[in-house]
Amino acid sequence: MENIGAEMDFENIDEFMDTVEQPTVTDTLQKEYDKDLYKKWFRSKTQSGFLSIKPWYQGLKFKVDIGKTSPDGKLLSSTMVYLDAIDFSAYLNSVANGTGKLNYTQNDKSGVPTNEGFVSYGGGIIESKPISRIFKAHYWQNSDQSYDDSAFVWKCGHFAARKTESGAFIPDMKTSLSVDSIKVTRAELCSIANIVNLSLISHVTNKSDWYAV
Repeated sequence: MENIGAEMDFENIDEFMDTVEQPTVTDTLQKEYDKDLYKKWFRSKTQSGFLSIKPWYQGLKFKVDIGKTSPDGKLLSSTMVYLDAIDFSAYLNSVANGTGKLNYTQNDKSGVPTNEGFVSYGGGIIESKPISRIFKAHYWQNSDQSYDDSAFVWKCGHFAARKTESGAFIPDMKTSLSVDSIKVTRAELCSIANIVNLSLISHVTNKSDWYAV
């Protein structure tokens, strides 16, 4: 299992997390999701799994779910996060149009080890317990620890957390509850960017008060 927080500077984690605007979702609330905007299945010699992206327009977010399956197709693990629709779309578009290296630079403090990386911190209450949700994307890392900028690794992680008075969820990075990852090629990312764009354009075109979330 990959350590989603391996590159992060945790010296002042409380101070840092309090500065991050975190999308908060309580899983006891009923949500309405449309069908998958994008779904990718993968299979290698050692493992298989999937990437699923669904819109949650009521909250102006995207639900990103990454999971692993057994050779006979049974679900082994699955980790889901909610991403702010505007932030996620802006990141995908920037990488797709070639401005990602300028707009999304390496930031070790926030846990982004390469250019064209993206990280999102969120949290929610699951079974009455505060849970920190983290999404991270950066260049694919080879077995020799070098980075390959022709592809990306997307990671979803759930961690035990405590909720501060400001509403931020401070993750305990030593208490990983669930982590899943998948390889996304640059071409696949461009396709995802276009699908996300079309879905948002369709949504705001048909809903004049789309910003009232």
